[in-house]
This record gives sequence, structure tokens and C-alpha cells, in this order.
Amino acid sequence: MPRGSACRQERTATTPRYAAWATGSPYTGAIASQDAIRSRILELAPWYQNVELADGLWTKDLDGDRDIFSGHDIPGPLWRAISKDLPDISGWRVLDIGCNAGYMSFAAKRLGAGSVLGVDSNLGARTSFIDQATFCRDTLGLDVEFREESFFDLEPEHPFDLVLFCGVLYHLEDYATALDKVAKLAVPTYGLIVLETAIEPTTQTCPGMMAYRGDTSTYFVPSVPVLLELVRERGFRVEIVRDLQARAVLMMRAPAD
Repeated sequence: MPRGSACRQERTATTPRYAAWATGSPYTGAIASQDAIRSRILELAPWYQNVELADGLWTKDLDGDRDIFSGHDIPGPLWRAISKDLPDISGWRVLDIGCNAGYMSFAAKRLGAGSVLGVDSNLGARTSFIDQATFCRDTLGLDVEFREESFFDLEPEHPFDLVLFCGVLYHLEDYATALDKVAKLAVPTYGLIVLETAIEPTTQTCPGMMAYRGDTSTYFVPSVPVLLELVRERGFRVEIVRDLQARAVLMMRAPAD
């Protein structure tokens, strides 16, 4: 499953089709017409994340079968759950790991982040997530940087105040090393990490081409107790745990230097 995978929530009559970070019309960018935006959306399909680019104009076709996990409004429901627990991030340096089409990167910028970097490696993708994110950024007119790069290879000059690590962990065979790397990317002691992942009552591993809920890119699905043990033994200080049934969100502080 591509990143940004959070609540696989099907759209119903009561599911809001809006971005919680948008104020007024989200379109402020350089692409002149909605027809041009629609044309580029089709060129970059299939989409996994559902980003609103103009009034009522979204990247995913929730009523069709063109996109990845069609009918699922991703990651809007997850972001609304996460944003309720975020402090004021005005001026913060934010890293969005596995940014996909950039929904959370844009949301962080809308909340006042000083700088936002989104990275994605496009592994196993039928389209370029970074191309999608760059198009969305240019359409929305937001100052966000995107790179096609593995977060394992990141060596930033300065650590990040907020690291979004959502929909990534369960794809990684070397999940322990991944958590160690995330710890190094955040400001020691004070850096905030949002970790979101698939969970099960009993920890599961899915090696090779074994499919987890139809997804052959999933490797490690922990239980909440196992997940908490993994992060705590690496020095993360867990402040909030949200069990969203098939998903969990941890808000935690980085280990001391």
C-alpha cells in the first residue's frame, strides 16, 4: 500500500469531502483553469491521496475505479485525527516521510510550519508520487519542497521539529533501523514524531509476496503493545496513543541526544 495510507474510509453521505487545512478556495497557484488541472490529474493518475486543488476539484475519483483504493478518501480522515493532537507548529521545520502526493505536507504548511520537506522513494508505484506532489504544490501555490529520496539517505544540516512518519513502518522489513533513523532526524528530546501504522491484535509478519488485506507490500504489522515496546526501547517518549481499530497513531518525543 502506498504511503499516506491511513484510514481506508469509504465515502458516505456523512463523510466530509474537504481538506481540514483549507481556508476558502484552496487554489492560489499558477495553473490557469480547472480544465488544465483536470487534464494534469488524469495524466498523473492513478492517485492514492485525495487532495483538493480547486473548489470541488479533487485528485481522486471516489466514485470510479481509476485510482488506488478507489472509493477511499485518503488521508483526510487520518489527518483530521492527527491534527486534533498537534500543538501550534508555527515556524517549525517539518519532515513528511513517505509524502505520497503531499497531502500532509500541505496541511502542515497551512498550519504555519516554517519549512516543509516531503520525501518519497516511489517504490512499487505505478506513478511518480513526487510528480504528483510537485503538481499539487504548484497548483496550490504553497512553499513546500519535495524530493524523490529514501529517508534512510537523509542527512539534514539541522534536525526537524516535527517528523510525520505515517503509513510507512509496516512496509519495512528493517523496521527497527527505520525507527533509529527517525530518531536521528528529529530535534533531540523535544522533536515531535507522529507515527501511524497498521496494527493487529497479534503481531503479524508477511514475508515475500504474502498479501496483507490484499497488499503485497506490507511486511510488519505490530500489535499496539509490541509497537510501544519497540519505540520505548529506542528512547522515544510516548505522549499520546490513539487506537483507530486497524490503525494506530503515536505522538512521541525524540530520544535525548
